Amino acid sequence: MSGTYALVLILIVSVVLCSGCAMTGDTAKTTPTPTQTSVVIVASEPATPPPAATALPVTVTPAPANATVTPVPALPSTAMLETGAKKQAYPYAIRGMPQFLYFNTYDGVRDYLRDRYPDRPTDFYNVSTLEDYYQHYVSDPVQKKYLDALVENIRERSELPPERARIAVSLIQHIPYAPTTQTLYPYEVLYYDMGKCEDKSILMAYVLSKMGYGTALFLYYPEHHMALGLKCPKQYSIAGSGYCFVETTSPSIMTYSNGTYAGVGKLTSKPEIIKLSDGDSFDQIAEEYTDAQSYDAVINSAVWNDSGMFLDTFNYGQFGYLREKYGLFDLDLVKIP
Repeated sequence: MSGTYALVLILIVSVVLCSGCAMTGDTAKTTPTPTQTSVVIVASEPATPPPAATALPVTVTPAPANATVTPVPALPSTAMLETGAKKQAYPYAIRGMPQFLYFNTYDGVRDYLRDRYPDRPTDFYNVSTLEDYYQHYVSDPVQKKYLDALVENIRERSELPPERARIAVSLIQHIPYAPTTQTLYPYEVLYYDMGKCEDKSILMAYVLSKMGYGTALFLYYPEHHMALGLKCPKQYSIAGSGYCFVETTSPSIMTYSNGTYAGVGKLTSKPEIIKLSDGDSFDQIAEEYTDAQSYDAVINSAVWNDSGMFLDTFNYGQFGYLREKYGLFDLDLVKIP
């Protein structure tokens, strides 16, 4: 190998472990196990299941004689919800600048949500059933107050709506991937600071919808993977759907959907599109689309051998630029022949 090539070992941002992470409810192994593909080594993290559910108080609404009375869960008071405050730092990157957003989470809100998991629909090929199922996770009235506080915190980071959306995407992508035994509510992803592809996609859909954008979920059945669909101009969207692909499990460039997934390979199936919210189109996504094309060209230029992946000087520099701009995972220089 000539001196114009650099040997690098990288954790490619769009290459993530998400086999079985959506819909399956797999229980994680107790010992992290490295999984190697031709592109990436990813360690599965132990599942951290939510604590056991506790019963909530209920109120009974008076009803006419002979009428059936249905107990309605009472909403806890603010004093009950805001117990066990925990200040957490969430990293993100915007235009090459790494930042942190600090946000309080509460044991009380977690305790309220962990008893509210809906039953899974048995027919995953009935989109209307799936829409109802996932709408449950974004419509809870208690978590809304606290998630909206997060959205407001992000809004304060920039006066430009597109930059706010980019901050939100990066922040949620940087939340660590981990398999979970149940679908988490968006607030729980923040509380536990982790989530699988399904959990993080629902959180991102909620946040971007509150910023005024149209959102959907991309469900890839054969690959057991889920990503976000962000409303965008059709020329940048998946199969002309009007929704752009956004990976949620790890830092990635919006519209880049050509990654290799450990245990799965590339996403080759047509996604089921589960609409969650109406809203505006993210018309500024041409910038990300161009960068995603450049990133794909860099990866396709690589030369592989038993030692790893080699990039020439130009593509090595291009990869470094994109890594810094989007806060992608670190590149480690091993040697220059």
